[in-house]
Amino acid sequence: MARNTSKYRANTFGFYPINGREVVEFMEHSTSKYVCEFLRTIRDKNPVVGIIILLDNARSHIAEATKKFAESLGIVLVFIPPYSPDLNPIEQIWKGIRRRISQVFVKSEWAFRETIRTTFHRLAKKPSFMENWLKVFQPVLSNLL
Repeated sequence: MARNTSKYRANTFGFYPINGREVVEFMEHSTSKYVCEFLRTIRDKNPVVGIIILLDNARSHIAEATKKFAESLGIVLVFIPPYSPDLNPIEQIWKGIRRRISQVFVKSEWAFRETIRTTFHRLAKKPSFMENWLKVFQPVLSNLL
């Protein structure tokens, strides 16, 4: 089996909704500015639904500018405890993407990003990543909206 010897990188931002439209984008950096751009994209693609986003505590996520911008868009940010990726269902999608990339020969950066994009959209259609999580956290989410 041929393996990649080149390493490609892609700053990938993803939104895995309970209802609404999933979003995956590639950003130049992971700064608050780019997080805010991504929040705008999420809102543009989901104009009529309440939006709650689970995030880790990355500096760009907890920045005051990010929080204020999210609030201006009507987006609720919920920060999961440090070292708790299992509390965020999107982590299952990232895991699936890493698995898929390890199984294919990627010839270019474009092919790398396209593999990420198509795998993200395919996996985001699966409710199974969200179902068990919802059983536990639905009461908490109801209080946030």
